[in-house]
Amino acid sequence: MFSKESLYINAIKYTNQLKINYKRLSNNDIVETNSSTFIAKDDILGRDIATKLNNHASEINNTYISTLLIADDTALIKKKGAKPKDCEITSLNNDYNIAVSKNTLFETKNYFEKCGVDYIFSAYHILNLHIEQNPCNNNLVVLLFNDQAFCVVLNEKNEIVFNKKIQLTAFDDIKQSKFYENEVLGQKLFDEVYSLELHEAIQNTIEEFYEGSKNIFIEKISLLYNIKILTSEQISQMSEEFMIDVTYHPISVDEELFQLSKDTHTHKSFIKPRPKPTNTVRNFIIVLAIFAVVFAASAFVLPYKKWLGIEEIKKEVVKKQEVVVKQEIKKKIMLPNHLSLNSDVEFKVLKALEVIPYDVVLTELTVDNDRLLLDINMLNKDTFIKVIKPELQKEYEKVDIEFKESKKPVLKASINVEGFKAKKEQETKEYKEIYLSNEFMSIITVTEQLKMLFPKETRLNFKSSSKNEFVTFDYLVNMLVQSPLEFFKIIEILNNEMYSINIAYPINFVKTEAGIEIEFLLQFHQPK
Repeated sequence: MFSKESLYINAIKYTNQLKINYKRLSNNDIVETNSSTFIAKDDILGRDIATKLNNHASEINNTYISTLLIADDTALIKKKGAKPKDCEITSLNNDYNIAVSKNTLFETKNYFEKCGVDYIFSAYHILNLHIEQNPCNNNLVVLLFNDQAFCVVLNEKNEIVFNKKIQLTAFDDIKQSKFYENEVLGQKLFDEVYSLELHEAIQNTIEEFYEGSKNIFIEKISLLYNIKILTSEQISQMSEEFMIDVTYHPISVDEELFQLSKDTHTHKSFIKPRPKPTNTVRNFIIVLAIFAVVFAASAFVLPYKKWLGIEEIKKEVVKKQEVVVKQEIKKKIMLPNHLSLNSDVEFKVLKALEVIPYDVVLTELTVDNDRLLLDINMLNKDTFIKVIKPELQKEYEKVDIEFKESKKPVLKASINVEGFKAKKEQETKEYKEIYLSNEFMSIITVTEQLKMLFPKETRLNFKSSSKNEFVTFDYLVNMLVQSPLEFFKIIEILNNEMYSINIAYPINFVKTEAGIEIEFLLQFHQPK
């Protein structure tokens, strides 16, 4: 009679962020999914995020929060093998258990202290579940996750016969090294180091395996990634050097963790789930009330209702209710398409930055809806005529330059660009699920939620609100970054949000001694 609702929340901690994935189930069928990403650099979950998780848990009794070990120092041990000291042990499969140090497990549990956690698994559990669902006989399978490589060799029966875990260099390590210059070159350096390290790790793993095993031949190498870093050319090169077929394909860690959190795999968690509240008494009262209403209705149905037209009135009321329900179902929530608006901003900013050659310094940039204003320092006037102007004319109608008084050899100038060619009307998009499941949000609520999307030092101030077909809150955002890539990262974060949140013009970049100061408008839209 009553649908059984449950909510599964995956909260996976990465180096500097926390990714949360929601799945709401009704009678074991998925009826709603959602995801969010938060900047999370602290050792304990922030209070704002914890409050959000607790609010979800308060709405549905059967809410389960699952995560992976933050620092995975696990080791695989045979079922009949000796158990290591000061470790918690759980099952991996029929042949292996998996052990984790109590300190590491405490670190993960303590991180979620403000909201609690029900299931904690290892990346080895993710890898093992993939192997069970996708047999990889005589394969070396490597899961690349959170700067670690989890390696297993399987025999002809799809059984693990060798395992090894390898730590890989993190991007933060590259960033702190003496070779790091800026974000762009740093990312390129990281990609190169990552490729070389992984190549060496695989080679060492194969050599180590063959030293102890003579009866099994590795026929294929399967690399599973959560974030793609290697290129097709690098994979082909690996395959040629190892003389083994190498594949490189994605794995959904969120989906695998969701499967682990279901009934058939929950016993593999390092901890037991928290007790859940029940609605037995409430359900009994509801059943009793429904029974009483039905009984009363059946006992007092008399012919005089027809004479008085009561039945006709009831039918009319029911029809009206059905019409209202149908109208509500058909109601669409159309709001500004934040993906389209943010992509437009990204294109214009990127275009303005790309036209600046190596011998020109951009000191200030203003990007508006239909124009650009660039303040530059340059060495040669011909650079504007031959390089900058032709590139800008591809996208804009008018490009002018005005030189300022300055000491030679540096020439200071302002470039005024107007008439963006690829104009288009503001697009709208349907935002049905997320807004129907939430009430109208106040300025305070929206402000607190928006602050969570930006670095801590960002200044975000409410500016104004407007109400037309929908309600819009306008904010003035001021932030300091070291590279323009950080601005594009903010756009990516906003695009991952389910709400209509977009950056609006004008956008101003100013080069200072402390970094690049960026100021722009931010808009949050919701139905009236």
